[in-house]
This record gives sequence, structure tokens and C-alpha cells, in this order.
Amino acid sequence: MLPVTLAVAISSTTVVALMGVAMVLAILGHMTRIRGLLTSGLLLLFLATFGMLLGGFGAWSASPGPAPDPLRGDDRQLPPNETVGEARQNRAIERGDGQR
Repeated sequence: MLPVTLAVAISSTTVVALMGVAMVLAILGHMTRIRGLLTSGLLLLFLATFGMLLGGFGAWSASPGPAPDPLRGDDRQLPPNETVGEARQNRAIERGDGQR
């Protein structure tokens, strides 16, 4: 769970800036035919994409659950300050599925 926590601490602006720098490096590498520049640009682009996915997953798992919908008869409520991940863990413990 540690990498997800670290990825959430990185702002989306940083990830987008890293993607921009990576694109510039990759394009310059193509134009100048310098293989190392092209490779570093593509590597940075893949790393930024991976960081974006980790950050998105971390933000999703730390977000509160969906609001109840009274029109559908949805009366379930999350306890205050409980995230989706915590709710899943608590349900698993209550069912006796084991501890994760």
C-alpha cells in the first residue's frame, strides 16, 4: 500500500508536466536521431503514465463511498470518515474472510 500512498502525494500537475517534458525529449530524440534522448523521453512517458495510474487508484481507494440514493431506495450509509477501502476491509472482517 506504500506506493499508492506516495503516488497520491504527487499532484496531477507534476505528472502532466513530467509527461510534457517526456514528449519534448522524445520528439527531440526523433528529430536529432539521438537514440538515448528518444529512449529517455519514452521511458519518462511510461513512468509518468504509471504514476498517473497509481495516483488515480490511490485517490479512488481513499475517496468516500457513493452517496445514498433515496430515489432507488438506497438507505445504506457509510460511517463518518470511512473510506471505500476501509469499508471493504471492515466488511471482510465482519464476514470472517480473513485479514488483509
